[in-house]
Parts: sequence; C-alpha cells; structure tokens
Amino acid sequence: MSTATYGLCEAVSDLTTLFMTQPRIPANSRDTCALIINWAEEFDRKHAETDWAEIEYLEAIDRFFDQKYREWLESAPARSIRNND
Repeated sequence: MSTATYGLCEAVSDLTTLFMTQPRIPANSRDTCALIINWAEEFDRKHAETDWAEIEYLEAIDRFFDQKYREWLESAPARSIRNND
C-alpha cells in the first residue's frame, strides 16, 4: 500500500462517501474497504501532477467514481453484492 498522503486520505474519504450513497454495495465490508483503498490509490496516482486550482477536484473524483462503480457492478458476482438499505 502507498504511504498515506493527504491527497490519498482525501480520496479515501470522498470515495467512501460516494460508495455508501449507492443502492448496491459489496456484501462483505472488507471488500468495500479494499475497493475504496485501491480506487483511491489509482486516483492519487493518476492525479499526482494535477493542479487542482485549474481542475475541479469534486468533478474529477465524481467522474472517476462513476466509472469505477459501473465497472465493479458489471464484473462483481451477484452473490457478492447487497442492497444498501
């Protein structure tokens, strides 16, 4: 795992918030945690050189999350998904 930087921690926090507002989430909380950490690390790597004064951070992380969430829903076995009631 990467050394935790402020940017990485911020991405984990924001992705967690986005994930937990979705209607379907992993059935296992450890899977949720692993997905969020992996996605945050990927987002942090992709945006290591991004100047957030020029690009809107919330729009970027929202787009990133939407793409990753759709990919996860398409590839996750049905038994590993639960409704987030």
